[in-house]
Amino acid sequence: MSGLVAPPSDDMSERRRRAVTAMLRAAYAWSARQARPEAMREVARMTGFVMEAHGPGSGPVTPLALVDALRRPLGELPILGSTDSSDDGLRDAVLLEPDGVGGDRLSAPALDLLCEHVVPLDAEADGQGWLPSWTRMTADRIRARAFAAMAGPKDQRLYETSRKFLIEHPAGRLQELQIGVSETGARMMPGGYRPIPESSLYRTRDDGAWWWPCPDCRWPMAVTRDQVQCRYRPHSTVFRAAERRGAKSPELTRVDEGPAVKTPVALSAVGSGCVGQGVWRFIVVPGASELRIAAQLERLGADVEMWPELDAYDLHVTIGGTEFRLDVKEYRSPHRLITDLRARPPRAQVAVLLPRTHGHQAEAVATALPRIEVLTEQRLLRKVRRIKKTIEERKDGDR
Repeated sequence: MSGLVAPPSDDMSERRRRAVTAMLRAAYAWSARQARPEAMREVARMTGFVMEAHGPGSGPVTPLALVDALRRPLGELPILGSTDSSDDGLRDAVLLEPDGVGGDRLSAPALDLLCEHVVPLDAEADGQGWLPSWTRMTADRIRARAFAAMAGPKDQRLYETSRKFLIEHPAGRLQELQIGVSETGARMMPGGYRPIPESSLYRTRDDGAWWWPCPDCRWPMAVTRDQVQCRYRPHSTVFRAAERRGAKSPELTRVDEGPAVKTPVALSAVGSGCVGQGVWRFIVVPGASELRIAAQLERLGADVEMWPELDAYDLHVTIGGTEFRLDVKEYRSPHRLITDLRARPPRAQVAVLLPRTHGHQAEAVATALPRIEVLTEQRLLRKVRRIKKTIEERKDGDR
């Protein structure tokens, strides 16, 4: 294990995080082993990291034992068995699931939850482009690389235009995306748009390949046999896909009972593309909430500046002489959110804003970090509505 980036530590939380990272990388490598001859070597290397995190005589000690552990809840590992049960499902997460054809594929928690726990383990991984960024880089590093590419020569307008275009167009027909980039002047991050992942494709009887954008984030939803759902669980709409006689493309039927959404239309995988999974998970997913919240505030009469000072924070809101400086935090794991806020607290006068899907985390964050102001989306909107009402009452009184 040469070229360590995150050296072994006696701190239990860091050892757990290293174990989770190694398990995630091993799971991805195992799922890609048919196409990547080097994948088995990665599984073997990650076995070493899991052994190191556990210590002598504990945990999987061979690559096949590690793969077997990837098919069971992480809480069965000694190092994770005592993880705080409030950590939003970490112990219950299973990394590999049957793919329906006798093999294994990554489960939804790999992208939905565990990627928030990633730490860089070794320098060698950076030279292996086949390993996705979200298996080997922290969320901050993925964002920093993308934002540096979008900002150009520290141009706020260009940065805002590029980031907004990326969030609003994480996938689509490549020709249309190229036209959009040209018309807006947006800058794209290295790597740009890539083919739609195989796990997001619905194969029809005539061997056609189709995909559907998530109603919330617009990235390709995962397809499991005939079930179609976004990998990010807070985007919880569930559909069932089917071929209809006489229809040119497969169609979706809503099967859950959540809030009303517009049913996506199937798009051909031919000529389509999407941003990489790391960019989607750490930029597009929270960005969709940021743009949605900004639009709600503007409808209430507030002025909203997005990502001021090249992302010093996320939203600068002004209404009736009142200002809000907000840093939107959308973590699936409240434990990781608290840990990261403790290590990097918001700037002075900047409040943490939790989107509507994460408002339940507010009490835990405020209790753990009493010096940080924490707002939920619902509470923020109530504040702005009260200010708007006061403004309107003053106007009526002046008439």
